[in-house]
Amino acid sequence: MTPLLDKDLTACKEILIQSLQQVENPLLSDVLDIVKTRTGKMMRPQMVLLSAKLFGPVTPAVHTVAVAFEALHTASLIHDDVVDESDERRGHESINHAQTNRVAILSGDYILGEALHLIASVNDPRIVQLMSDASKALANGELLQLHTIQSDDLSEETYMRVITDKTAVLFATCAASGATLAEASQKDIDNLYQFALLVGLCFQIKDDILDFIGGDIGKPKGNDLKEGKITLPLLYAIRGHEQQFESLIHTVKSGETTQDDIRNLIQITQKNGGIDYAENVMHQIANQACQLLDIYPESPVKVALNEYVDYVIQRKK
Repeated sequence: MTPLLDKDLTACKEILIQSLQQVENPLLSDVLDIVKTRTGKMMRPQMVLLSAKLFGPVTPAVHTVAVAFEALHTASLIHDDVVDESDERRGHESINHAQTNRVAILSGDYILGEALHLIASVNDPRIVQLMSDASKALANGELLQLHTIQSDDLSEETYMRVITDKTAVLFATCAASGATLAEASQKDIDNLYQFALLVGLCFQIKDDILDFIGGDIGKPKGNDLKEGKITLPLLYAIRGHEQQFESLIHTVKSGETTQDDIRNLIQITQKNGGIDYAENVMHQIANQACQLLDIYPESPVKVALNEYVDYVIQRKK
């Protein structure tokens, strides 16, 4: 996290906490209390803030929109954990596991409603349009992922389509929103959108790599494999050998993998160069993203945007 955003992120966290203040409903109150303690790095608000700051001062409207996208992201994660039947979210117990699926879904709906309330308060139709497009992309990406789990599709092209909608579009929308609020030109808005789209792809590929190699000191998790997801490292590792691994792939897609299956798949992926391949693809995309910043003069904000990319591809969790 760059010191350049310290004050802005503090303001955003205050808005977020206020927007998720305690309500009379005890079930909802319990969920919101959990959400407020898990703000993390606020990567998407950072993208809004840096993109706005590249073209002008950060206004209260920028803070509000940054928080709105964080709320949208949070709601989508709560819903995704229900769909994936996950019991953990980045080292913490998932909402659906701590409560129930029904509580999680309805709480996610509430937080989504709060995101819409925040966006509406800015009174800028351009941002409303951006958020609505991002919301549709998120749902489409998750549905496409469900389709690939249920089908025989093992193409890298489909994988990239999935992660574009389910992850990258939200990063891109955050960047476009920040630039829009700073009254950047349409050319610059489009450029920042493309930059952040590429960064979002890197973010998801890195997540998928970490699922095979584990975090700082943890062992490989294999959560994606448990949920029937075949991501880039494994897609490359089995390329040209689909028949050889047909039984294992069927087991993954059926959601019936055992710990032995997961260990075997992780070994296959590492042995056949899947991790190295995914790392190379991620670095190529990251380089493309940074090149899009070359048109801007040197500044602390440009440095921070490049550091943002570095963090995304170098993080350990």
